[in-house]
Amino acid sequence: MGKDIPLGRIFGIKLGMDVTVFLFAAFISVTLATAQLPGLSRGHEEYAYWIAGIGGALFLFLSLLVHEIGHALVAQDEGIGVESMGLTLLGGVTRMESSPTTPGAEFRVSVVGPIASAACGVVFLVGAFLLPDSGTWDLVGALFFWAGYVNIFLAVLNMVPAAPLDGGKVLSSIIWRATNSQATAMLWSGAAGIVAGMALATWGLRNLSRGGATFGWFNVIVGFFVAWSAFQQVRSAPLYKALEGLSVTDAMAAGPPTAASWSTVGEFLRTSFPRPEHQAYPVVGPDGQVSGLLTAAAIRAVPPESWDQLPVAALAYPLDRVTLVAADEQLIPALQKVEGADVRHAMVTAPDGRIIGTLDPSALDRAVHARRQHPTPV
Repeated sequence: MGKDIPLGRIFGIKLGMDVTVFLFAAFISVTLATAQLPGLSRGHEEYAYWIAGIGGALFLFLSLLVHEIGHALVAQDEGIGVESMGLTLLGGVTRMESSPTTPGAEFRVSVVGPIASAACGVVFLVGAFLLPDSGTWDLVGALFFWAGYVNIFLAVLNMVPAAPLDGGKVLSSIIWRATNSQATAMLWSGAAGIVAGMALATWGLRNLSRGGATFGWFNVIVGFFVAWSAFQQVRSAPLYKALEGLSVTDAMAAGPPTAASWSTVGEFLRTSFPRPEHQAYPVVGPDGQVSGLLTAAAIRAVPPESWDQLPVAALAYPLDRVTLVAADEQLIPALQKVEGADVRHAMVTAPDGRIIGTLDPSALDRAVHARRQHPTPV
């Protein structure tokens, strides 16, 4: 989870928070206590506004968490592994092992977040309507009204059809289904994101010129973030185009030599004859079952003079740290799993469970080269 502050697990998914959240929470609390809530509910003690302001920041981040939980649970339902969820200065993020593999999956994973935010907004607004409009309850009702308004606003904002917002991914899924090309969808939704981001940044600069420093800077920062993220998506579209239709079988290093767990590294090197693309070797135990993965990088990391004394089992990665991918999986999501894994090599399994190859980030270059040598007929 990078440098996130760990907050435990929800539904088995790691939850963290970036330190910048404290800055945003302080900003929200001050704004609520000194400006928003006094205007919505008058006549309360100053300390009451500050308590309500802190509560408002908490409401906001709990709502963002509900938004991300929606993404995570639907992603898991679609068979996509979820590494973690995090709260950041600009909202929340759900870190998935790979991108959705179908337009329908992308649509469902993306649209559920705004739906969750809208549901939170409705709950808060109903609460504000039901609470008494006198005394302390009036202040609580004002806080609920603010939280409801913000959640509805976030739901609408997130549905703007521009990457990397959820609405941009919804747009991408629609174009993907219509054109049967994920690359085309990424290109158009990314272009929309660049336009939207630069428009927001321009609006922020205009606010700055008129004296609106606080929200002006916020719009500029968010606008440039959106535009930059969308630009990165546009840059990656040609790669997706080059790899469209390829499976793991098309790029894996097939038939890697196996290493006996009871032998030494030196014995393995003298008796195996790997091809240049073989950079990882399944390790088998006395029972013939695969128990781990030995990588060429791990071998090179130890002095050659120790190879004859070092058992293969002592240098190999245990099976629970190695990613397994199916031979018929789409190549791009499989490579994304490898890129985000602890061990940057995966073992490829056949339908009957046999290990038939390995996959690592260098497979990307091989796949692109093969596609250029033998382009798909139009």
